[in-house]
Amino acid sequence: MTAEPFYEPRILKMRLEEYAKIAVDGGLWLVGERLAQNRQLGHGFVPDARFAYNPRHRETAIIALCRVSEEVRHRIFIMGFLTLPYNGAQGTFRYLLVTHTDMLHEALRIAWKHRRNKTIDIRRPSSSTAIELLHKLALPR
Repeated sequence: MTAEPFYEPRILKMRLEEYAKIAVDGGLWLVGERLAQNRQLGHGFVPDARFAYNPRHRETAIIALCRVSEEVRHRIFIMGFLTLPYNGAQGTFRYLLVTHTDMLHEALRIAWKHRRNKTIDIRRPSSSTAIELLHKLALPR
């Protein structure tokens, strides 16, 4: 005898661009948390989920992300998406990473360019400490 499920499982379907926007937001949150917690860190880093939808140090994070390579930036965006509080889309996003990698990276480029141009003037100087933190954050574990 099998029991009927309480709900019908569904795959969250969004346009690829929406995943990219969420990933950019997640990356900004992750970088902002890393910058905010720099002085408080011991050996671990746990981003504060309370700031997931209103990141701390947003402008500094954007400036710092402008100064790193695209590869590092995309790794941070991907890590940011996967680190966000569970939103039901992480499984599909992981699937897209495997099956549609090139398309996802192009969508990340477009979403990042849109966010960067819309938000701030990137000519402002950025601290070398912020850039060093980003490189440490993007290292594979």
